[in-house]
Amino acid sequence: MTTACDEKHMELKPISSCRREVEVAMVEMLVSLQKRGWSAAELALALADASEDLVMLIATKRLRPN
Repeated sequence: MTTACDEKHMELKPISSCRREVEVAMVEMLVSLQKRGWSAAELALALADASEDLVMLIATKRLRPN
């Protein structure tokens, strides 16, 4: 579940199937990489950087004329 809240109320929203599958795969990948010696902090930063790069790549491709 995710939450959306303002000053007066909080709303719980179900996580999409896609996000749920991504989170499961991500946790499996992170566990495997930690077994190879990487720290949770290193992995979290690398994952965030890679995710940001992918978002920017997708955004750039959508803005280019065909």
